[in-house]
Amino acid sequence: MSDNNSPWGPKPGSGNNGGKGDGNSPWGNGGGQRPNKPQRPSRDNVIEGFKSRTGRGGGGGNRSGGNGQLPEFNIPSWAFLLVPLVLLAFTSVFTVQGNQEAAILRFGDYQRTVGPGLHFKWPNPVEKKYVRDVTNQRETLVGVRNNAESLMLTGDENIVDINFAVLWVINDLESYLFKVDQPEDLVKSAAESVVREIIGKNELDPIITTGRSQFGGEVRQRLQELLDEYESGVLVNDVQFQKTDPPAEVVDDFLDVVNASQEAERAINEARAYQNKIVLEAEGEAAKLIQQAEGYRDRVIADAEGEARRFELIYGEYKLAPRVTRQRMYLETLEKVYSGSEKIVLDGNAGSGVVPYLPLDQLNKKGN
Repeated sequence: MSDNNSPWGPKPGSGNNGGKGDGNSPWGNGGGQRPNKPQRPSRDNVIEGFKSRTGRGGGGGNRSGGNGQLPEFNIPSWAFLLVPLVLLAFTSVFTVQGNQEAAILRFGDYQRTVGPGLHFKWPNPVEKKYVRDVTNQRETLVGVRNNAESLMLTGDENIVDINFAVLWVINDLESYLFKVDQPEDLVKSAAESVVREIIGKNELDPIITTGRSQFGGEVRQRLQELLDEYESGVLVNDVQFQKTDPPAEVVDDFLDVVNASQEAERAINEARAYQNKIVLEAEGEAAKLIQQAEGYRDRVIADAEGEARRFELIYGEYKLAPRVTRQRMYLETLEKVYSGSEKIVLDGNAGSGVVPYLPLDQLNKKGN
């Protein structure tokens, strides 16, 4: 093999290169020398390599004018100021809806509470806002999904199965957010505690029959006092008992007891109704007799007073004309005596020798 056919190219000093290597030697120019240190690629070389790989440079056609370089974009300096201004506007100006309030904190310290409308604050992280709904009513259920919550001991040592709902709203956003931890859980725990206290002071019968409304008002008042002591920022609107029943294991026996109690109550009511009827009738009869007696008394007294007055008037006339008065009294008495009987009047001048005819048989028939 000739020197010019060497795998590393012609030897130095051979051929037409004037004694210089053609660069194909692994040792570079000048045989026997160490290769030079490789140079770091420049930005233009990297761009050209990328363009050549994607077909945008070289023979693939140059769309940037044929010079092999990407177009340059000049960003004005004021654009760098626009970004923080936009961020400032988005984090400083905010709107609170009509059913909301917002609590503002500055470096984690509470500053103020704002209501509905457009407001301004310092940008994050200087000031932060916490927005909550303060008008829509929230509902907390107790004893619905957990039997341990629903079973409660009454004052007469019975067990009652109760579930109820607490309806509440936020009335102090600062206290609600920062003075208690997990206010929803606090409302539930406080409500369960208050109900257990009140149920434990009352007997089973009024709890499961007629005492629901009374207990609901009492629970609401006591629960509000307890939440105010905790400074929870919660206003309790109502406490609604949805179920107050005996446990399922004894419900049948309890229904028998309830039915017996209702039957006894019905019998008592019927007896009271009968009592009221008899008493009222007796009182009415007594009042009737009393009124009749009073009427008879008044009539007798009036008659006696009238007779006495009449006698006084007759006596006055008698003193003025005794003979005439006696004659008149005599005639009036005869009139009264004979007013209802058959009479035959005989004149004294009828004759002494003739016996008058008297139809006695006819008189007897009329008398019978």
